[in-house]
Amino acid sequence: MHSLLLLAVSLSVLLSVLAQKPQPCKAPPYLEGKLVVVSPEGKSLVFEQFYYDAVEQRIRVIASGKEGTHNVFVDVLMLYRERFYYEISYHNKSCTKVPFSAAFIPIEIPIDAQHKAQFVIGSLSAPAQGILVNNWEGSIAEIKANYSMTFTEFGCIPVTTLYSIEQKGPHAFASFFDIVIGIENPEVFIPPSFCTSAKLVEQKPGEVADFFTALM
Repeated sequence: MHSLLLLAVSLSVLLSVLAQKPQPCKAPPYLEGKLVVVSPEGKSLVFEQFYYDAVEQRIRVIASGKEGTHNVFVDVLMLYRERFYYEISYHNKSCTKVPFSAAFIPIEIPIDAQHKAQFVIGSLSAPAQGILVNNWEGSIAEIKANYSMTFTEFGCIPVTTLYSIEQKGPHAFASFFDIVIGIENPEVFIPPSFCTSAKLVEQKPGEVADFFTALM
């Protein structure tokens, strides 16, 4: 009887949320987690560990996978306030310091995004068997891209992201998992000692200019 009452209450709360219009949201200021990035043609499959600090505007991405027939490994520490990023290689203890001018963009649903759908990932049959999410679509004029983002209704945690570059079609699909609110080890934002002597190199055309192109 108690379990039936609990189920009824849970479904009642869920239905009341479904009746409300979702609003754009911003993710917590500190996040860390994992994601897998897949190109639509299946030519690239990359697994990434990321660390996100919206307060100090810092992002660390450690990625490994395959791009075509080649293995790839990338370790990038992006410091938006300092306006440069480090490309770090522990294998040969080298570090490249590269300038960039991209503005910090927090993990959020843009205010001009259009809400497309609200649904449950998992099951509605019993409490704690599903998670309520919202899907949003919009465009980013600066990089001439369209996006489709799915975030949780509660907590505003990213679930999936699809970017499509104009005149190129679908560019990359990212699926997030194992997200933790907070940073367990803040030292991930401190470059290793062998980066101390790294000199600022000249930004060359076609190189990474912002976080979006770094991920892709």
